[in-house]
Amino acid sequence: MSSWRPVLRLARRDARRHLVRTLLAALLIALPVAALAGFVSVSNPGTPTRDRVLATIPEGAQAVVTATAIPRGGAPFQQIPEGAPGPWMDDFETVPTSTEEIAALLAPGVELSEFWHSPPLAASPDLGLEPGEQQSATAGAERLSGTELERLAMVELREAEPAAFQLLAPKAVAGSLPTTPDEVLISQALADRLGVNPGDVLSFTAPPDSGVRSSDGNAAAAMQDSMRGYRISGISEDTSYTAWAPSGWLSTLVAEKPEGVQGHWLVLGDAPVTWEQAKTLNELQAFVVSRHVLQNYPNSDELYPVPLNANAYLEGTVGLVLVLVVGGMLVLFLVTPALAISAEQSRRTLGLAAAAGAKPRDLRRIILAQGLVIGLLGGVIGAVLGLAAALGFGTWLGSIEAESGIQDQRYGFDIAIANFPWWTLVAGVPIAVILGLIAALGPARTAARMSPVDALRDRRPTQSTRRRPLSLISGLSLLAASLLLGTVTLLTPVPEYPSAADAVQFFSPRTPPPGSGPLSMLVGFAVLAAAGGIALTIHALLPRVGRFGARSRPVWRLALRDTADHPSRTVPAVLGVVFSLLAASYFLVLGASSHADTRVTGATLDWQGTFLVTPQVPISPEFDRALAAGVLEELAEGMPEVTGSHSFEAVARDSSVMLEALPPVGRECPAGEIVHASSARELGAPLRCVNQLSGAGFQGGIRIGSPFSIWFEPLLIDSETLLATRIPDAADAAKVLDAAGVLVGDASLIDGDGMVRIAIGPFSEGGASLVLPEREVQLPALLVRGVGVGFIISPDTAHKLGVDQTDFVGLLAETSEPISLRILHSLWQHDVGELAMIQTPDSGDPLGASADPADQAMRWGPTVLLALVAIAAAAISVLLSATQGRRDATTAYAIGADRGVMTRLGLAKAMAILAIGVPVGMGAGIALGTYQVAWNRRLEASGAWLDTVIAWGTQAWIVVAITAFGLLAALLLTRPPRHLTRRSLD
Repeated sequence: MSSWRPVLRLARRDARRHLVRTLLAALLIALPVAALAGFVSVSNPGTPTRDRVLATIPEGAQAVVTATAIPRGGAPFQQIPEGAPGPWMDDFETVPTSTEEIAALLAPGVELSEFWHSPPLAASPDLGLEPGEQQSATAGAERLSGTELERLAMVELREAEPAAFQLLAPKAVAGSLPTTPDEVLISQALADRLGVNPGDVLSFTAPPDSGVRSSDGNAAAAMQDSMRGYRISGISEDTSYTAWAPSGWLSTLVAEKPEGVQGHWLVLGDAPVTWEQAKTLNELQAFVVSRHVLQNYPNSDELYPVPLNANAYLEGTVGLVLVLVVGGMLVLFLVTPALAISAEQSRRTLGLAAAAGAKPRDLRRIILAQGLVIGLLGGVIGAVLGLAAALGFGTWLGSIEAESGIQDQRYGFDIAIANFPWWTLVAGVPIAVILGLIAALGPARTAARMSPVDALRDRRPTQSTRRRPLSLISGLSLLAASLLLGTVTLLTPVPEYPSAADAVQFFSPRTPPPGSGPLSMLVGFAVLAAAGGIALTIHALLPRVGRFGARSRPVWRLALRDTADHPSRTVPAVLGVVFSLLAASYFLVLGASSHADTRVTGATLDWQGTFLVTPQVPISPEFDRALAAGVLEELAEGMPEVTGSHSFEAVARDSSVMLEALPPVGRECPAGEIVHASSARELGAPLRCVNQLSGAGFQGGIRIGSPFSIWFEPLLIDSETLLATRIPDAADAAKVLDAAGVLVGDASLIDGDGMVRIAIGPFSEGGASLVLPEREVQLPALLVRGVGVGFIISPDTAHKLGVDQTDFVGLLAETSEPISLRILHSLWQHDVGELAMIQTPDSGDPLGASADPADQAMRWGPTVLLALVAIAAAAISVLLSATQGRRDATTAYAIGADRGVMTRLGLAKAMAILAIGVPVGMGAGIALGTYQVAWNRRLEASGAWLDTVIAWGTQAWIVVAITAFGLLAALLLTRPPRHLTRRSLD
């Protein structure tokens, strides 16, 4: 250790003496560490933390128990201490466990106090009900339809027994808490919306049961067709539309119809709920969030085993290894020039040390110590930047969620700090130190071989050219190996998914098929071989670029000669630009192609300049139409382009017949398989069927209306409404509707004669089809995408086929000219009392899949982050290369070169680095991104990936930004100071 002390002292002195170079090199190491910490934190907020879950247990309660409506007799509800590990499906005929059964499994003397959550309810002070009065919602529907829009809101009502109510209800900032079942406490947001105060009467209306279930199971069925009046006792400080009342209305209705309705209790008393008691309650299909369990967390062997998806684990491991290896290579290529420059700038110091008796290992240690210092500094800076990025980005996303009214927020400062992956910092700093040492190995070996005489005379050692052919051969061999491995992975058959029954039981959707792990590893090796081949090939060929400047202008000739004569600093700088741009271009291709894949495999909204107003929860046809018309009128006040509206309707569930589009006879997919996206996209394409677990299947779905308003295709619209959407080929589609035809989004449904089979029959409660076909007809069809659903028919044709009941879906705004997306997306911020949904078209920009800023940030965060890293890395690489040029500039200035010549020479050197690194990096990134898309297309796990989207415009902007910032950095550092008369770097 004593031999290292003077070495470390010299390293610290060198770091202070060349502070700019040290900070730049440290920043290069810091960028990937910060990117890793920030990206992991934001992309994976993590499971709820103990503190967040503990906050959900009211003070004075020991635990919260939830009884699901999952049938008993099977496996127990395998919870984690934080609660339910994921969503579950309640059975609508199962009655959850009772209060008595739960109490029997807990400690004697505990008290269970029950509480309930309602589905969305319509609230208004103008319905004429007295406090405590209850009647049928059907009888009050006419009054509800005549209510003014600003006196309506959709509300969640929370009821509780007296003991639970005292703990769960928020503090009243005006008035007091309710004391009887006829009183209610409402939020400040609801009071402001409705213009009510304590003492006023407020009525709630439960909508009809639509068949769609909320997180509280079948509560909508228990409450449907019921109204109740309350006296407002107080107002709480709350920004959501929420109300609290003692048990009376909801509790009574659930008691009358308990099937499928979850139960909720607070556990009160002094006795805690242990983990063993929680697991016993799991046998009743109930789970517990216990204060005692969270504060005394069970050992891992006491928890339920977590099933391991070996294929998903392998895929994730391969991806992580790829990221770490490629990221490590990027750091090494960027940090090496700093240490190479340090070795060159310290030649005289090293020569003096050698002349004074220092051994080669001592000279090697001096450079290694510099790598240690730079790595440690970079790791610390990266940790700080990563934490700041994660907290800042998480806080920003949290503010977006708050503005959107999301209740279960996944982001925010407190959530970010609680879920921050501290392991990234613990691992990042040592990794940064190791990278710093590895990056210093080459320059350290060069320093150890330095001749003391040459060093004292400050003369560069003669560069050996013997290894250049070997490097070139090795580089080309690695590139050839990469091409061979890539070809093998794209030609070798991919293992198939197991049979439908086994697949559903043991695998999750969109996971790789079992046995595909080895091929995925070959993909990783192909990428690594390509990266190594690029590095070695550039290392071998870059010293030859000096030949290309023989007949060019003096500035360019000198710049190219400098690039060739100083490979120790120019090769790493070029590689830094190459690999940083490679990563950004690669993820840009991957992200843009992923966006294109979502449009191919699902329904899209390609309306042009219009929007749809849909009731959040249907109440009655008259009310729903009046509500949509009122909201549309309110929204259109600032948009003179809106000139009218068109109605969207759907087949009602209580219609005597339903309609379903069927594939041509003989072109059906087997059970457990679905149509491949390629067959659904083009007419006449061969029929391909894929396992239902694959992500390559076409699943059009329904993109319009709320989950409660349209639950089954087809959509019923006429030709004028279709023309108002301005979707592509709207005119041809309107003609088909007028001719009693149908529009479908799945090309495989259309036969060779341009016809589609339509099954007609009553609603089916189960099975693969939602229709019990009584008869079939064939109708002319046209393939249309972009409407938001996959099956459209005109109302007249639907009625002729036997449809006798329809549901109102919403009103489409008719516009005189297309409204800009910016204005349309701003409609989301309009407060309509949560009464309606405002649906706007998808962005046509391949980088703008959603108007939601949070979704955009998460979708394009990695690409933007890597682009910023690429810009910073390119600029810093050029700066590091330019620092060594200061010495040459001093010499040039001493022999008469003016400042303008020196500035142009510095810029020319930077341009030489960028001119080589930018096209190679962009080309390699696009090539590897294209290969990754091709592999994803073969694997068919995450999507169909039929289109490879390069996004040339964005690629060009990244190139322009990298070039501009690189030249700006060179200009700032290569511009000679006013007094350049001595070689201060010595």
